[in-house]
Amino acid sequence: MLRNILAAIGLLPAISSGIASAATADHAAAEWVLRLGGTVTLEGRGRPVVDLADLPPSEFYLQGIDLVGTLADPKDLAKLQDLTHLRELFLPASMWNPGAGSMLDANDDLQNLSHLTRLEKLHLSVHFLSNINVQDKGLAHLAPLTGIKELRLAQTKIKGPGLAPFVNLRFLDLTDTPIGDAGVASLEGMTALDKLYLRNTLVTDVGLKTIGQLKTLTELDLYGLPITDAGLAHLKGLTSLRKLNLLGSDVTDTGVAMLAGMSQLEDLNLYRSKITNAGLERLKTLRHLVSLDVRYTRATSAGVETLRAALPGLRIEYAGQPTIAPPRAAKMAKASVAHWVRAMGGKVVERDGKAVEITLASTPVTDGLLGKLAAASDLEKLNLNATEIGDAGLEHLARLIHLTELSLNNTTVSDAGLAQFAALVNLRRLSLAYTLVKGPGLDALRPLDRLEDLDLTGTAVNDSGLAHVVALENLRGVWLSYTEISDAGLAQLERLAKLEHLDLTGADVGDRGLEHVGALACLTKLALNYNRFTEKGFKNIARLGNLAELDVIHTRVNDAALESLAGLTKLRRLNLDYTAVTDKGMAYLKLLPLAELRLDSAGITDAGAEQLKSMASLKVLNLYHTLVTEDAYRALAAALPQCKIVWDRDSSLPNRRGS
Repeated sequence: MLRNILAAIGLLPAISSGIASAATADHAAAEWVLRLGGTVTLEGRGRPVVDLADLPPSEFYLQGIDLVGTLADPKDLAKLQDLTHLRELFLPASMWNPGAGSMLDANDDLQNLSHLTRLEKLHLSVHFLSNINVQDKGLAHLAPLTGIKELRLAQTKIKGPGLAPFVNLRFLDLTDTPIGDAGVASLEGMTALDKLYLRNTLVTDVGLKTIGQLKTLTELDLYGLPITDAGLAHLKGLTSLRKLNLLGSDVTDTGVAMLAGMSQLEDLNLYRSKITNAGLERLKTLRHLVSLDVRYTRATSAGVETLRAALPGLRIEYAGQPTIAPPRAAKMAKASVAHWVRAMGGKVVERDGKAVEITLASTPVTDGLLGKLAAASDLEKLNLNATEIGDAGLEHLARLIHLTELSLNNTTVSDAGLAQFAALVNLRRLSLAYTLVKGPGLDALRPLDRLEDLDLTGTAVNDSGLAHVVALENLRGVWLSYTEISDAGLAQLERLAKLEHLDLTGADVGDRGLEHVGALACLTKLALNYNRFTEKGFKNIARLGNLAELDVIHTRVNDAALESLAGLTKLRRLNLDYTAVTDKGMAYLKLLPLAELRLDSAGITDAGAEQLKSMASLKVLNLYHTLVTEDAYRALAAALPQCKIVWDRDSSLPNRRGS
């Protein structure tokens, strides 16, 4: 009946023609794809068709096309423009730039896809080149396809503006694209986005503010991005996240605290981030976590094992040395502090039955085990060098208010942990060499007005950090070797009126820096090894009339520079190893009351040795790797019988000098 009515009003031929046209377009496209080596999926069928012979003779609609691995040409996309039922399309990346140096720009050919309004999935394959020449101008042609749910645009040149229309996306892969913070703003309307991959893009903390509004995210890949704690704070509301990749980020323990609300998190990558054991402690609340990567972080094996014990089902990737289990005796709950320390392999000094000095250096002590020290309330000196303790364990030390010396060298203590020292008001010496301290946390030491010695060797402390150091006005000794202090920053040291000992080894001190050092009138010990100052800057040393010890190993000090030392009548120890000093320079040293003089690899010959005979105050003299002969050595030894002379006949050989 309906057929007769439609025929009567003339519509049946048009409808029949339309159906035939659609069927013809799908069939033609299917044949083209299969002849090219691709595959097709027919509507209503799950298994892809790979052979022409498997195409049905009856009418069908294409639901999916996979051209990956074929040599499809962008112009051929015109063959797909009438596939009104197509939902999935996989295109080879090489069709947009087939080879290195290709000048092809086929972005406008994407307009052939603009009528595929049922398209839900569009993927560009991996390219053997570094990028795919698909740009935002090409993506603009796809703006009508608002029903797309999956876009794989990895390696393309997409910067972001063209993404805004795709508000129904569930999956978006922008790996290795130049998208930055401005481009990420285009994702704001994607309120259903489930998976987002921004690996190796230009996104920073600023862009994470937009990403933090995408509450439906379950997977987020930020691999290789310069993310900091400030950026991670924007993500703390993403409570549905199950997978988070922060590989290579600058995230610290503070940032890890932002993850506490992500209770569904299952997979977390913190590879090469800056977390320590304190950060691992904060992960214990993530009960669903099954995979964690902390390789090349600042966490130690002790922290990793503690986390494993708290989350038995967690698989942890860690590249450090396996932890050394503490001796069984060290776990005895009722053991005395002294017994526990010795069981751990440490040393203890007792006075009146109470522990007053404890050394646990290089023992398997951990943050948790430090709680044992709470009973040592009279402890005065504590050495925890080269142990696996970090910020998490320092809370146990806060109660040891009688401490006068504390050494934490080569541990993972950072600025955050220094706040625990505020109560240690009796502390006179604090050593933080080769820790993770950078400087801001040093402000927490301000209440320690009895502190006299502070060792920051090998830390990343810079001029800003030094500002907190000089606030400790009673300091008498400061070690800043191999730090990031600048010449200008050294001017701040003039605030330390009581400073007597200063070590600037390897701190890249120049002539301007020595101008500030020369103003430290109370200095008695100064180390300037491995620095770049010249004779001009060295003249400032003449102003240090109280100087008793001076080290200038591997510097540009020469004979002329030694003239600046002639007036230092209190100088008792001088190290000129690996300098350009020669026999001529000895004339400036003869009148100094030196007890120790080191000249390893200097240009000293027998003539110089002759001049050294008159230095009767010498007790130690190093002439190793010099050109002094055996006869001259024997004569010198006879002239200075109380002096220990380091010399070796063969050390003057060319293949040994300077070694």
